[in-house]
Amino acid sequence: MRDFHENGVRGAGPAVVWQGPEGAPVVLVLDPAGEAKHETLPATWRPLAEHLHIGWCRLPAEVGDAPSVEDVLAGVSERVHLVAAATAAEAALRLAGEHTGQVRSVVVVDPAPVRGAVPADPDGSFRTWWDSGTAEERQRLRARGVRVAAFVTRATDPAVRVEPPVPLGHPDVVGRVVQLLLSFQGDRADPEPVEPERAEVIRAWHAVRERFGPALDRARRSGG
Repeated sequence: MRDFHENGVRGAGPAVVWQGPEGAPVVLVLDPAGEAKHETLPATWRPLAEHLHIGWCRLPAEVGDAPSVEDVLAGVSERVHLVAAATAAEAALRLAGEHTGQVRSVVVVDPAPVRGAVPADPDGSFRTWWDSGTAEERQRLRARGVRVAAFVTRATDPAVRVEPPVPLGHPDVVGRVVQLLLSFQGDRADPEPVEPERAEVIRAWHAVRERFGPALDRARRSGG
C-alpha cells in the first residue's frame, strides 16, 4: 500500500512524531497538511498525549528512508484508533481494510477524495461523496468490527469559520474526535472492554478543556 498521495508534495518535518505514555490507548493520525513540523504535536493535541499514545504521521510518509504508515502500524502491538483529515480519508479506509485485526476505529475530519472529478457540495465540503462513495467500504469495515465515523466541521459547528478542511489542530476538531472515540466504546461492534480506555479518553478531553476551554468559549460567543 504505497499510494498515500504519491503526487503530493511533502513539506518539512518528520515522517512520524510519537508522544504520550507507552501502554496508553493508541491513536494514529494521518495528516496530509503536516501540522507536526517541529517534531511535536499541535498544541491542542498535547493535553491528549498526557493520557493517550499518539503517533502523528505526515503524508505522504514514504520519502527517502522514512517509514511507511504500514511500517509505523507494524511497530504497534496494540489495536489503534485511526484519525484522518481531508484527502487522507481514502487512505485510512484502505489501511483499516487491510489491517482489520489491528485497527479499532476510523475517525475522519472533513473527508475529501484524493483524485477524480468529484464535485464539492455547495458548502465546499464533500459530504455527498463520503455518504455515497464510501458507503460500501464503511459497511464492510463495520461488519468486521471496525467502527467508522466522519464529521464535516461546517455542519457540526457553525461557529467554525475556517474553510474546509479545517486543520486537525483546531480545538473543535479535537473535541469531536474525542467525542467519537468515546461513542465507539461499549458499542456492539467493539467488543473490547470499555475500561480503562474510556476513562483515559475522558481524562484526555478534560485536560484539553482545562487548557483551551476558555479561549474556545470566547470564540464561540464572538461567532469566530
